[in-house]
Amino acid sequence: MQRQRKQFNAINAASLARWIVITAFVAVTGLIYVYVTVQLYHLGDRKKELERQLVNVRAENDVAQVQIAALTSRSALQRRLKEGYLKMIPIAEQSIVRLNTPAGVPSEDAIQPVVNQRSGR
Repeated sequence: MQRQRKQFNAINAASLARWIVITAFVAVTGLIYVYVTVQLYHLGDRKKELERQLVNVRAENDVAQVQIAALTSRSALQRRLKEGYLKMIPIAEQSIVRLNTPAGVPSEDAIQPVVNQRSGR
């Protein structure tokens, strides 16, 4: 009997390693792209929901401002006073603070109100 010698095909290890690295890089890049795209989609949905909530809160705020204006109007307060829901107490003279502006000429270092007029250009 004659023993046959098995032949092995030579494999270029450097080329194989290069292709494995390139394939792994492309696969990881693809997975990252898909992850970022899904995150973008979810964040877009969250942004839409927050914008919807903001519109609702602004609408509720407008309704509350109208109600506050109606309930604090002079006629509404007078009506509540007549009905007995409100009680008014006069303010004592010693509790009133009066601020008067000085009549003298302000110095150069003093704070002064200024009006800037727009020039027509």
